[in-house]
Amino acid sequence: MKKELKKQIQQLEQKMAKSPNNMNNGGSHFLYHREQMIRFKLMQAGISQKKLAKHLNLTESYISKLITGERYNQDFEIFLRKFLQFDYCFI
Repeated sequence: MKKELKKQIQQLEQKMAKSPNNMNNGGSHFLYHREQMIRFKLMQAGISQKKLAKHLNLTESYISKLITGERYNQDFEIFLRKFLQFDYCFI
């Protein structure tokens, strides 16, 4: 279990290095941590961006923008709260 979690964290760190919210590139501290938590929760739940896009009837690129905080969608926010049990107000 520990090895699996470490592998997931390493994958997450690789994705986050490319994030537009990366603080090394002048990104927002809040949006960086929000994106990090959303990606981690999706990874733990075994949900890919592709599956999520299909479930919410949205494109993969739009899902990416929702995750990074570039766009807002009420259905996505409901998904975060209900299915991932993630409320970023308390980050």
